[in-house]
Amino acid sequence: MNKRKSTWHAFIFPILGYFRRRRGNFLLAQFPDIRELSICDLGGSEHFWDKLNIGVSRSKITIYNVSADETQPVGDTGAERCQFVLYDGSRVPVKDGAFDLCICNSVIEHVPPEQREGFVREIKRIGHRIFVQTPAFEFPFEPHFLLPFLHWLPKWLGYPFAYVSPWRVLAHPSRATFREYYFGTRLLSKNELSRLFPGFEILSERFCFLVKSYYVVRDAISLGTNLETDR
Repeated sequence: MNKRKSTWHAFIFPILGYFRRRRGNFLLAQFPDIRELSICDLGGSEHFWDKLNIGVSRSKITIYNVSADETQPVGDTGAERCQFVLYDGSRVPVKDGAFDLCICNSVIEHVPPEQREGFVREIKRIGHRIFVQTPAFEFPFEPHFLLPFLHWLPKWLGYPFAYVSPWRVLAHPSRATFREYYFGTRLLSKNELSRLFPGFEILSERFCFLVKSYYVVRDAISLGTNLETDR
């Protein structure tokens, strides 16, 4: 494993683990039968399931992603692996309703705005039930670069700040990768998410009383509109 990558992972994974365990509890509550479902993780990763800790068999999970980077478990776990399919980012190569549940976690903010409606149509098309999570634009801390207020700045103004962010310093991406990641990450507001998912229930994940992320769910048990993951 790349030493630079491991430095970033060693830093960020304890933080991700804290929130993902709570996200796992939410998924179990919303989808009590999740361990029996066929699952599409659209744009996801193997280590996402490592951190959820909800006992879903990897044989039930198929990951579709446009890149193999960051999708695999960190380290040689020797454990059962999810099926991984590389696709072009447009149409998922499966029939309508191919999966019981489509999960899309922290992905849609990386989809170009002009392509988001098509991306959402694919989520709705392939999953009988869906769970979509995305960081809230309204939250003052930008979660990808780990800087306050970065996403509220014009892109040209935020660039030099992002360049000295913990992610850039610890992960050491190439300049081209950094630019693509920075300019390709655009967080969504609740209004934007509502326009993409009209008529869907949108739940708020809160941290320190502030909305940190949004959850879009279909055909799940309602737990109310203001989830508290921490106080």
